[in-house]
Amino acid sequence: MKKILALLLACVMVVGLLVGCGGKTTEAKPAETKAAAAEQTPAEAAPDTIVIMAPPVTGNYLANLKVWGEEFHALYPNLTVEVIETSWGDHNDKLSTMAQAGEAPDIAEISSGALGTFVEMGVAIDIAQYLDADRLADYDANALEYMSLEGTVYGLPLYLTIQSIGANKTLMEELGIDVAKIQQKGWTYEEFLEVIQKGTADGRFGFVFANSGVTASDMLNIFGAGAGLSNNFTEDLKYTFTSDNMLTLLTAIEEMTSSGYMPNYGVEAGQRMVMCQTGNAMIFGKAMPLFENNFKKNNAALEANDGTAVENSLKMDYAFLPVPTMMGCQESCYGTVDGLIAMRNKGTTDEHLKNVLLFMDYICSGDRIAACMNELYLDPVCQTGRDALVLEEGRDEANLATAARCIAMVQAPPAGVTAEMTATAKKLMDEQIVPKFQLLLAGETTAQEVYDHICEAAYAAFGQENCVSGKIG
Repeated sequence: MKKILALLLACVMVVGLLVGCGGKTTEAKPAETKAAAAEQTPAEAAPDTIVIMAPPVTGNYLANLKVWGEEFHALYPNLTVEVIETSWGDHNDKLSTMAQAGEAPDIAEISSGALGTFVEMGVAIDIAQYLDADRLADYDANALEYMSLEGTVYGLPLYLTIQSIGANKTLMEELGIDVAKIQQKGWTYEEFLEVIQKGTADGRFGFVFANSGVTASDMLNIFGAGAGLSNNFTEDLKYTFTSDNMLTLLTAIEEMTSSGYMPNYGVEAGQRMVMCQTGNAMIFGKAMPLFENNFKKNNAALEANDGTAVENSLKMDYAFLPVPTMMGCQESCYGTVDGLIAMRNKGTTDEHLKNVLLFMDYICSGDRIAACMNELYLDPVCQTGRDALVLEEGRDEANLATAARCIAMVQAPPAGVTAEMTATAKKLMDEQIVPKFQLLLAGETTAQEVYDHICEAAYAAFGQENCVSGKIG
């Protein structure tokens, strides 16, 4: 009865509007403000609360979410936004627990690699059913592929981040290393090994990588891109980590640790850049373009002597570098998309999902995403974001050019990968590959033994016929 009354009231309102406006329609506004101009349906006019859960994507992201929620509420007074704040450390576990209990937030931040898990759970939603096609077209096809499985789009991309290595540019140039050439043309693993040998000294590693705990997979993914392992699956959907390329990658890492150019122990994620800034490492990973800002801020703090600089740090310039290539493979860069997905919970309705997608599109586009990308030193992955972006002054031109070159080398996952394949590959990485890889770093096993274990586990999971043998590329 209440639903019937609500529909009757809505009809009366629409008739009143048409009479008062002489039957005229509202003039269309640009895509950036389309959310504000969209005609409300009776379902949208009903009070509704949208819950979003996110970690600190940028230093200001969580605070900005609240501001954007208030601005959205001003555009749609019937829609209220609630923000659940998480940390990077607890976000994934908390989201998984809530989803399994049927209490998932309406919107959640995820890395594209975790998408298959939520699709398998049955909580991810085909957003194309609830978002206008012209709004979906605002987003870059390459970035949308990361948020899709088997042709279904489950989320909107926030950013395509490139993960590579960074360095103390000042020290490298003092040692006579041609940083500009490396940034412009790339380098081979053999050239990289010579460089980190030069950078190794008493109290200083030539190279350090965050590889403690689950972060160990980052090194395999990032350096794997240079070894022809840009994705977990080939175009013909065979699992790649059983290839000769994987053995070459493991052998290279074994060489770096046994030579003393790289630590043979786990390094926490928060320490790898600090080790560079304090002069205890020359090159570090994983690294992203935005770290240029960290170095600039630290240099300014050292200059001001205000006590906010990293303890025992040195003044230095930052260089964003490409990953070295192995086996004559084509240069590539590891990229991943972080985005927002809409999720189904116990109380989800189609009417509610339309509101959810309206807000999700609002915060992934235009001025909002441009503000995020300025903080992350990345380009927006939607046209309205690029239109709104105004680059901050003082950016290092060489780092900008290197980042642009690396972004162009990122290879999206091949078409046809299923949610089950993605989830299985992630389980293999977390439960089989990472533990063995950590033993390799510590010198407690060999590259060949790790490779043999990976092949055995992969054959059991996918079938040997669905795994690569021989070399890729």
